[in-house]
Amino acid sequence: MKRLVMMAACAACACAAEAARELTPQARETLKHSLIHRGDGKGRPDNTMEALLYTWAKGYTPECDIRFTRDGKVVAFHDNKLKGRKVSEWTWAELREEDVGSYRGAQYATCRAPLWETIFTAMEENPSRKIHIDYKDVPPEKVAEMVKAHRLEKQCWFICNNYELIKRYKAALPEGQTLHWMNLGNWGRIDFDRPGETEKGEAFMMKIFENAAKENFKGIDNVQLHCQLRYDAAGNATFCPKAETLKKCVERLHAAGIEASMCVWQTEANNPKTYKLLWEMGFDSFGTDYPEALYQAIAENMK
Repeated sequence: MKRLVMMAACAACACAAEAARELTPQARETLKHSLIHRGDGKGRPDNTMEALLYTWAKGYTPECDIRFTRDGKVVAFHDNKLKGRKVSEWTWAELREEDVGSYRGAQYATCRAPLWETIFTAMEENPSRKIHIDYKDVPPEKVAEMVKAHRLEKQCWFICNNYELIKRYKAALPEGQTLHWMNLGNWGRIDFDRPGETEKGEAFMMKIFENAAKENFKGIDNVQLHCQLRYDAAGNATFCPKAETLKKCVERLHAAGIEASMCVWQTEANNPKTYKLLWEMGFDSFGTDYPEALYQAIAENMK
């Protein structure tokens, strides 16, 4: 299915520039595995079953992080530390009692960090449930072993910014899926008014891109670029990396048969227009902290 989506995207690029890109059923399905950061972005508590169940119920694909506890349990947890202690210093018996949800509101005070075994079991029950597994400290071979044990090769993406780790996952699980994310080097804090700042961010990301391109993106199923943008008073968008650079990246990825994804940082991602602009550039899927804006853009047919 993914290859058909890529072919459709390439055909769209050949159309007249003013023509709206068609949102086919295949494209809509691909958009549904857009990466919903930390489970439900800035909605529900991150890396919790409550967030995952909400996003799955919406028909979309959450992302969660994978870490070891001190006693070797594999848990979903984003930050390196909890209450000043590294997650790797907590036992599972300790961690499972900790409130990880009330920072989003008192109604989430009962949320707890889940085991990945719990997440995978919930996915086995429903083949439509998919997930992005963001590498933190669990070796890719271990992740591959767990995914294979639950027979979830086509429901999981192993995601990382390190190409070597992606290749290790693919070697351990050739039928598995991977996403290589490529950032701007500053975690979405581009200062558009600072001389040389946007050029620096673009150069940082393109170095990562070219490193993978040298091997024709071997072992990668999806490349997710990161960008930042701002709107002027008239509603015109300025991108970092430049829009021209992003379009060329999309063309190169599609030529290699790779899905092109985009993660938008900062509050501009909370605007359906942002996804519509990137959709017209040719991107196939997205990563976001503001899924409701993405859902709205898709519901409006990206027009």
